[in-house]
Amino acid sequence: MSTDTQTRTKETDTQARTKALAEFYSAPETALFNQITVAHVRDCSTATMERDRWSGGGIPFIKIGRAVKYRKSDVLTWLEKYQVQSSTSETMAA
Repeated sequence: MSTDTQTRTKETDTQARTKALAEFYSAPETALFNQITVAHVRDCSTATMERDRWSGGGIPFIKIGRAVKYRKSDVLTWLEKYQVQSSTSETMAA
């Protein structure tokens, strides 16, 4: 892949993430989102989202037929479990 193509791909990815984050945070608490949008919110891959569903340790989800959806309120609750840390030497309280 050429450098120009890589740069355009990064710009497109950044634009997609920015759009997804704006959509997510402006939506009501009851809104449902697909794994792509929630992966942008978590800043992870869709493969990570799928692995978390398989292992049972991720964000609660809803199955509607074959579609997997995440409620905004569940995503925000899940994110709140993680404390903000100011350095890597801090440990999370159990």
